[in-house]
Amino acid sequence: MTDPLAAFRARQHGGGITHVALDYTGTLTSGHDQRDHALGMRPVTAEAEQAIWDLDQAGVTLALVSNTQPGQDRRRALEAARVDGAFGDRVYLSDELGLAKPDRRIWLHVLADLEVVPEQLLYCGNNVAYDIYPAAAQNIRAVLLGWAPPRGLPPGATRIASINQLPGLLTGTETAHA
Repeated sequence: MTDPLAAFRARQHGGGITHVALDYTGTLTSGHDQRDHALGMRPVTAEAEQAIWDLDQAGVTLALVSNTQPGQDRRRALEAARVDGAFGDRVYLSDELGLAKPDRRIWLHVLADLEVVPEQLLYCGNNVAYDIYPAAAQNIRAVLLGWAPPRGLPPGATRIASINQLPGLLTGTETAHA
C-alpha cells in the first residue's frame, strides 16, 4: 500500500519537496500572544522557532509568504526570533510585491524566484481561503495548520494541528489529520 503522505516528504526523506514556504500570522504567531509594539506585530512563537530549525535540519529551503500592510516588515520579527538566517532573502511580502494571497500571481512569482516547480514546494498556512486553496490550485502541496478540520481540503492538501508537526510530516515521522 502506498503512503498517501509520501508527496509531503522532503527530498532527503524520500519525497520531492525541496522548499517550504510558511505564512506568518497564525502560522508562525499565536493569536493568544500580545502584539509586540517594538515589532509592530505579534512575535514568532517559541514553538514556531523550533519548527523552523527542525525544518532546516530536514534539508528544505525555507521561505516566508505573507500578506502585509505598508511598513509591516516581517523580517524584523524573524530577526528578533533569531531565525532570519534560515529564510535569507526568501521573504515575500505582499505590500512589497504588489501582489497578495489569494492572487495566483504571488505563487507564480514565488515559484519563479525560488526556481522550483510546484511539486517541489510545500506551503503551510492557517487560512483555507487565502492559503490552502490558492496554493493547491497551483499544484503546490498545502498544509493547513489548525485544530478543527475544515469542511474539505483540496487535492494535494493535508492538515496538522500544530506547527511543530510540520517537520515530522516532511521527514515521515509524523502523520497528518483528515
